[in-house]
Amino acid sequence: MIGSQNKEPQAGGPGGSNDRDTSETYNTEYTPNNQKSQYYPQALRLAGDFLAASDEIKRQANYLILNPGEVPGKPADGWQALTMADFYKPREPIEYLLQGIVRRKCLGMVYGAPGDLKTMLLMDLSICMTLGKPWLEIAPWQKGGSPIPTLETPVIWIDQDMGADLIHERFEALGKQHKAPPDIPLKVYSFQDPHLDASDSASVAVLATRIAGAGLVVIDNLGTVSGGIEENASGMRVVMANLRWLAETSGAAILLIHHQRKTNGAIGGRAGDALRGHSSIEASLDFALHVDREPYSDQITIKSTKTRTREIAPFTAYFAYTQNDRKELETAQFYGVEPEDNASNYAIEREIKAALEDGPMSLTTLWQAVKAALPEVGRPRILDQVRKMEADNRLIMTPGAKNSKVYGLPVSRVRSSSQQFAGMNCELKTGSLMSVISYHPLKGDNC
Repeated sequence: MIGSQNKEPQAGGPGGSNDRDTSETYNTEYTPNNQKSQYYPQALRLAGDFLAASDEIKRQANYLILNPGEVPGKPADGWQALTMADFYKPREPIEYLLQGIVRRKCLGMVYGAPGDLKTMLLMDLSICMTLGKPWLEIAPWQKGGSPIPTLETPVIWIDQDMGADLIHERFEALGKQHKAPPDIPLKVYSFQDPHLDASDSASVAVLATRIAGAGLVVIDNLGTVSGGIEENASGMRVVMANLRWLAETSGAAILLIHHQRKTNGAIGGRAGDALRGHSSIEASLDFALHVDREPYSDQITIKSTKTRTREIAPFTAYFAYTQNDRKELETAQFYGVEPEDNASNYAIEREIKAALEDGPMSLTTLWQAVKAALPEVGRPRILDQVRKMEADNRLIMTPGAKNSKVYGLPVSRVRSSSQQFAGMNCELKTGSLMSVISYHPLKGDNC
């Protein structure tokens, strides 16, 4: 037992030994009480642990007891409460990598049906982000849409779905069209060995060291990095928790590519129900963007089905490309086009402004005009949006006869549609984003 005169080899350092007798540590003229019940429970536990340990662990324990200065301090309590005083302290503003959508340390997802161009869309974003170039510039052949500012940052792409041949073809075509130099901070890992297993915390920790310094990490796709866990099983909680840890620890935005459920002709339900897999997948995300492509079309519409913060307005992109004689991509790029949006608050604001372009209207006439343009939107939402725009001085209210209200656009905003579209370039200030981060074409005045 510990209080005996056994001479255990004494450590001169971890893993080493010296000639010191262990008894000078453990025998200090202490005579134990014969009743074992008088021993402290902690002493009994420590003695049991020591006796059960290997000789190497005993040697290291002896050394640390004799050299207390080398014993690490007590770990800090991981449960540190925040108070209102902490919340009132100045802090750095949230840094958006893609204005209004993708911020640092977020966990997001882009999902849709196979062949809906979601992977190509994020490849295009990756190129633009490494260049600090606005994403989805307005298509040359039409008016509408608005480029979304990006913050220049390194990007890492994890491919466990597509393979090296298509990765080469697509990134080369996008790079040529965007005139990206060969030294942009983009790194692509395709079917790396060992592969990423997001169900294994050690595998995710290794990835955390590889992505140090990156602002955006795209993982293609969730199903291939889940370590064999069935996506409808509760085990997906571990996968999503590990990926959330990755975002918080690395400071990067983690974007997952995923697939939607098979509809089998079913309709109805909330938009987020299309996201495939266990409910913990959607619950863990900061945002989820659903990509929808009309068959045989090169135009896609992207709508948010989940967001932790404010609304992300729907936006539409057009895929333009050229091919060589072998039918391989030669150049490729996505352009922004007028979004197909007839339900969001941005759509309501768009129609309010459109109705008032020809002059002021009474409140009743105004909401009826908007309702005619957006038949699926209810009267209360239209009136609420009018009041918000009035409060923000984006509409001018003048009292009319018999307590009626007449609304009009501010003088500086009475412009033609072409003038509005011409002045929509939001600039990204060096090192930070402008405080207003809406990118919707009809919110361009606020950029």
